[in-house]
Amino acid sequence: ILLRGKNRMRQIKIKNQEMQVKVAENPLKRAIGLSMRKKGKMLFKFPKETKAPIDMMLMRGSLHLYFINSKQKVTHTEKAEPWYRLPEKYFHRPKTSYKYLLESFVQLDLEKGDKVCF
Repeated sequence: ILLRGKNRMRQIKIKNQEMQVKVAENPLKRAIGLSMRKKGKMLFKFPKETKAPIDMMLMRGSLHLYFINSKQKVTHTEKAEPWYRLPEKYFHRPKTSYKYLLESFVQLDLEKGDKVCF
């Protein structure tokens, strides 16, 4: 884990590509997430597997969501739009539980079944 100022950063590896992501490990950081930002990537770490819904209420732009299980395998991917663009879809939730969620404003080379190393 890399620490930079007050923001926790972690290096992750997807296939042969490494990248830095912010880490949201507590309830407040997970609630705020990437709200009111226009760029970046964030890894949400939950204390145990969950089916918690993800909302896009305070988002300015679209996000790519990558739901990851405790074995660090992607179980579901989805492009999520802010509420003002797609008001009929308030929450995003995969059918299976997840322990980590990777959010990104840009689409990553990541598909269901891929392994994410962190």
